[in-house]
Amino acid sequence: MAFSLDGLSRIGGSGNSRTVWCYASTDNQATVCGSGYFNSMSNEMAIGDMVLIVDTDAPAAAVSFVKTNSAGVVDLASGTAIADV
Repeated sequence: MAFSLDGLSRIGGSGNSRTVWCYASTDNQATVCGSGYFNSMSNEMAIGDMVLIVDTDAPAAAVSFVKTNSAGVVDLASGTAIADV
């Protein structure tokens, strides 16, 4: 699937701090963290912004961050799964 603005929520961030985003989608972590997935948000997302990823059709969640944002291409770090232990 492709990025959907309906699944993105800005959680916080002000001043010189970075923004925290939550993104919920049926797309898995690898897809969401793939380079270019958030390109349409390149004017809003900054390097270092945190992204919480929720897979809505599987019991899965992950945390990542914006690794690069250059020339309209947003690239997230591969992310870390949040697991129930």
